[in-house]
Amino acid sequence: MTARRIALWAGGIVLGLVVLLGLVLVGLNTDPGRRFIADKIAGFTTQSGLHFQVGRIDGSIYGEMVLRDVRVSDTKGVFATAPRIEIDWRPFAYLSNHIDIRSAVAPLITLRRLPALKPVPNQPNAPILPNIDIDIGRLKVDRLVLEPPVSGQRRVVTIEGSAKIADRRAQVRADAAVLGGGDRLKLVLDAVPDDNRLAIDVRLNAPAGGAIAGRAGLKAPLVAQIGGKGSWQAWNGRLQAALGGEQLADLELMARNGTFTLRGPTHPGLIAPAAARITAPVLNVDLTAALDKRIADTKLALRSDAIAVDASGEIDLAHSRFGAFRVDARLIRPASIAPNLSGRAVRLQMILDGPFVRPAVDYRLTADAIGFNTTTVERLVATGRARVNSDRILIPVSAKAARVTGLSPSVGGLLTNVSVDGQLAISGDTILSNNLRIRSPQIDATAVVVADLSSGVYRAGLKGRINNYLVQGVGIIGLTTDVNLVTTARGFALTGRFAAETVRIDNGSVRNLLGGHTIVTGRLAYGDGGVVRITRLRLAAPKLKISDGGGTYRPDGRIEFRASGVSDQYGPLTVFVTGTAARPQIRLRASRPNIGVQLSNVDAIVRSTGNGYAITATGGSPYGPFSADLFVATAGGGPLAVDIRRAHFAGIDFKGRVTQTRAGPFAGQLSLAGSGFTGTVRLGAQGSVQTAQISARATDATIPSDPPIRIGRAIIEARLVLYASAPLVVADIQAAGVRQGQMLIQTARARINYQGGRGTAALVVHGRSGASFDIAANADLSPGLYRVAAQGKVNSIAFHLARPAVIRAQDGGYALDPTTIVLPQGEIRLTGRYGPGIELRARFDNLDLSVLNAFAAGAGVGGKATGSLDFTQTGNAFPRADLRLKVDNFTRSGAAAVSEPVDLDVLGTLRPEGGDLRAVIRRGGQAIGRLQARLQPVAAGGSWTSRLLAAPLSGGIRYNGPADVLWSLTGIADQQLTGPIGVAADFGGRVDQPQLTGVIRANALGYVNETYGTRIRNIRLSGRFTNDRLEIAEFSGQAGEGTITGRGSIGLSSASGYPIDVRATLDHARLARSDALGATATGTIQLTNSKAAGAVISGDLRLPEVRYQIVRQGAAEVAVLEGVRRKGAPPPSTEPDAPPALPGLFKLDLRLRADNQVFVSGMGLESEWAADLRVTGTSAAPQLVGRLDVVRGTYSFAGRRFDLDDTSHVTFEGGTNPALDIRATGEVSGTAITIVIGGRAQDPQISFSSTPQLPQDELLSRALFGESISSISAIQAVQLAAALNSLRGSGGGLNPLGKLRSVAGIDRLRILGADETTGRGTAVAAGTYISNRIYVEIITDARGFTATQINIALSKALSILSQTSSFSGTSVELRYRKDY
Repeated sequence: MTARRIALWAGGIVLGLVVLLGLVLVGLNTDPGRRFIADKIAGFTTQSGLHFQVGRIDGSIYGEMVLRDVRVSDTKGVFATAPRIEIDWRPFAYLSNHIDIRSAVAPLITLRRLPALKPVPNQPNAPILPNIDIDIGRLKVDRLVLEPPVSGQRRVVTIEGSAKIADRRAQVRADAAVLGGGDRLKLVLDAVPDDNRLAIDVRLNAPAGGAIAGRAGLKAPLVAQIGGKGSWQAWNGRLQAALGGEQLADLELMARNGTFTLRGPTHPGLIAPAAARITAPVLNVDLTAALDKRIADTKLALRSDAIAVDASGEIDLAHSRFGAFRVDARLIRPASIAPNLSGRAVRLQMILDGPFVRPAVDYRLTADAIGFNTTTVERLVATGRARVNSDRILIPVSAKAARVTGLSPSVGGLLTNVSVDGQLAISGDTILSNNLRIRSPQIDATAVVVADLSSGVYRAGLKGRINNYLVQGVGIIGLTTDVNLVTTARGFALTGRFAAETVRIDNGSVRNLLGGHTIVTGRLAYGDGGVVRITRLRLAAPKLKISDGGGTYRPDGRIEFRASGVSDQYGPLTVFVTGTAARPQIRLRASRPNIGVQLSNVDAIVRSTGNGYAITATGGSPYGPFSADLFVATAGGGPLAVDIRRAHFAGIDFKGRVTQTRAGPFAGQLSLAGSGFTGTVRLGAQGSVQTAQISARATDATIPSDPPIRIGRAIIEARLVLYASAPLVVADIQAAGVRQGQMLIQTARARINYQGGRGTAALVVHGRSGASFDIAANADLSPGLYRVAAQGKVNSIAFHLARPAVIRAQDGGYALDPTTIVLPQGEIRLTGRYGPGIELRARFDNLDLSVLNAFAAGAGVGGKATGSLDFTQTGNAFPRADLRLKVDNFTRSGAAAVSEPVDLDVLGTLRPEGGDLRAVIRRGGQAIGRLQARLQPVAAGGSWTSRLLAAPLSGGIRYNGPADVLWSLTGIADQQLTGPIGVAADFGGRVDQPQLTGVIRANALGYVNETYGTRIRNIRLSGRFTNDRLEIAEFSGQAGEGTITGRGSIGLSSASGYPIDVRATLDHARLARSDALGATATGTIQLTNSKAAGAVISGDLRLPEVRYQIVRQGAAEVAVLEGVRRKGAPPPSTEPDAPPALPGLFKLDLRLRADNQVFVSGMGLESEWAADLRVTGTSAAPQLVGRLDVVRGTYSFAGRRFDLDDTSHVTFEGGTNPALDIRATGEVSGTAITIVIGGRAQDPQISFSSTPQLPQDELLSRALFGESISSISAIQAVQLAAALNSLRGSGGGLNPLGKLRSVAGIDRLRILGADETTGRGTAVAAGTYISNRIYVEIITDARGFTATQINIALSKALSILSQTSSFSGTSVELRYRKDY
């Protein structure tokens, strides 16, 4: 009963559900139901982003219906529309795995553009041939409109077809054509195995510019067809295709009971040009596939001249899977892939298994050798199991190689037994990796790789370290990189940093440039467009700093690079590189490079011309400007040649051409000429060894420098053969009359004969440099050992080596065995070492310090020293030094005085932590002075000298003794400071910014300048050290009968530019008193110095008295025949010794005035002048502007007296070469003769005039002999020439009148000729000023004539002259003089 009820209830429920389902199905086919279905369709969007809209549904949804206003949208909006689609279908057939569409007809479908879909992961097992029956009775589209975004232009296509696909049945018919002509596709497939029926007929015609060609990117028309005959059991056909009239494929098709065979030639390079090389000239295809239950058992063979591929395995079309599908590919001709690719036995084996979209790929790549260009990887093995995902392919890499050859030795040494492990990711045309670990005995790094196969741009970088990387010709470095893969707007890029540091530097030039351990850092970017960018390049080395550098390298080879820094050897420098990698253009600018010669402002340009390099350079040097223009030929099939078109250095021009011989050395000739030099350098080859023959001459040559080097004569003859073991050098060098400043080498000769590592050298030199020297040396040269013997005299002090000095080559340097220099009083013992560090040990035994006067003329030091000096430095490390010195009876002497002897004790140390100096000065056993100075602690960074000078300064000085001891420390020659002085000061701060506290006092100092005869006595000095300056509160002294007073401050800080402000007042101070110059001055003068204005001397001085002797008298000189010299002796020098250098360069702003008493004498002139001058310019090049006017004077010529005209004057217009306008008049034999001196002081022009007017030679004859030129004798003619020579200022000898006037203390002393009108014979006149306006002169001769003259100046124009004579009585004259 219960079971029955349950059955009834269950049946009722099922029946109710069926009724309900029926009602739903009936309801859906009503108007409301159809609207409901349209709304649901509009609300549905596929995973890829497709969205469908139906405006209205008419008819039955279970049979014939009409869809109106159909729209299809994607992520960008509507892309397809159809106003009406008629469908006749049976939807319930789907329940039996059958799609049944009786017909589908659309009058119009418009495709505006291609859809933009969202990426959707592929279904790994989605079947290619679905397991469902499909019946489409009729499919027709009357007008399918393709808008321009789809096919390039608007096209209308008509489509009609049918399909019937079921198990063991495939019947498809399709016909599509573009209206109006163009593309057409016709397909017939009828495959029914059960009926033993198989028919295939395909026709495709795609003209150029059509829809199909446009979408496929084809430029030529495509025609293809498939046809054949037979049955399912045996069908034979052919597939033929042509592109642009050329055969694309001609394949034989066969079908045998479901087994299909495709065999024949193809030319895929016509469609894909990238595959042309690897498939040329033809790619033969042999494919067999046995199809059963949608599984194809496949065998494939591909053959061309470049590759051979064999593949086999199952392809499951029902589940879209590979079934252990094996591929074996061999690369027969690697150059077909890339012209520079080579290889041997290159093979790739793969096994594909799993879904089509995500198969697993086991691979093995082997090659006996594979490489690009000359770089080859030997015995390569790479294995892995790749995973193919929907969006990328991941390929694990595990590779090993025996070695990499063909690289430079520096790189090749790193790549032996190399292994690479990591992964490659392939996405589309992009290959990525950031974890390829590369290891070898010297490399441990991770590679970052980005490759764009479509553009052919490849990028790679390393993250890790490379140890002991040998750079040929430089040394060994360690390299560290850290490169990361980043994304950019255009794709992927590599960015990161790199660093390199030197482990060992083998190249001596590079080692000298860098100075030791070097670190290079920078940042690298490799991305957009394949451009490599380097930024923030830094280099830190002891001798070179690069603070900023960077640039770019583009795929087309263009380079842009710049770097700037500072070098100890080259100074600030900048490098620019442009052009291309094949033809770079390099520009180098260096402010002060030192290449053995200190150059300045060098600008060098190197331009690649394709067949060589053109090099130009300009700059300055201590020897004047230099320039170079040369060409290095490197191409054209000829040998390497260097053409020196023109090179200019030190005033000498060099030119010539040298060419590399087949054996290697260069051959050719270089010539030099200019500035007194001539010569040649001939290069040649002795087998494979370079030779050179040098022959040069110098005659009155000049090398521009400061001061210039002048060579009277020099001969250089040398022969060199540059053997690898030891060069051959045979040379003979002779020189005479070589002068630079105070240095004069009168004669010198050197000979060298060095062959096979052995030889001799000799040097003899004689000259002077403040002191005379005469030195001779001989050297015996042998491998690793040099013996040198030397002796000579310096300033008449003989010296010699106790035994020959021995120099040994050891450990890359040179060692000096203990050597003793023996002097007449004392000796010096030396030993040391040079390279790679410096070590010097010196011992002084009872050394006479007067030997120092030979090196500092006028120093006048004396005493005897005993002590030691030790100095050691390794490389560029901070040195260590010890100084212990004791000096007994130290003195400093001059022409006028000798200082009181004192004893000195000096102790100094230098350590990495700082320096210390202590000194004690004793007189008579008592300490009169002490000095203590410390510089510590020393900071890090920079050279050791800069670090030491930057260290904190501490210490002090106490001194109460003779000033000449302290003055001797200044090293100023020919000047003396004597008398007692007291100094007490403590100092701190730093050397460039000292901080001092203390005082300086003196009451009776004396100053002597031996050059100008300046003497200042009774000097009082009172000053105070305050911070970084010396404040002078009082300075006074007596100069002659006048005084000098002053005050001010002197800065001691170099950081502040040594500021000075000293003002002095002069009152009739005698500043100079010598035979050539005497001067007394009154006024004010100021000395200032600052960073902004520099050093300036300014003031306003009046000159009560000045005396200047401009030429030497030659009345008593003995004539010397000129132009004759001993054979072999140097030509006589016409240049005076260079004066001592001034302590500094001062700007001048002075006014000098003198109403009278400016006495100028010499060259027969005895005169008095008034002056008003302004002095500007600098102390090295003063500029004078103003005028000197004569007050009175005479000019003596040939024993006759001529009175200076009152209008005579000298005008300074700038510089020191004034314009002359001097006239002197006298009467000779009744003729008034006037001598006119014009022109410039350095080039005076002398002429004569007379009343009456007579010729010049006649006037000169009368002036000399008192008779006409027609009456003089031959001897008198010679005298006439001698007189003219005297007139031009030649001659020399003693100055007896100047000496007598100086001793007597009078203002004017002259000799007068006889005067018959007054009865005076040849007389002597002596005069002096008794006041500024009154001048008294006494004249007397040997016959008793005596006269006294008094000249009283009432004003500048009016004066009274009174004369009293023993023969002619007394006279008074009133004179008025005015210049108009």
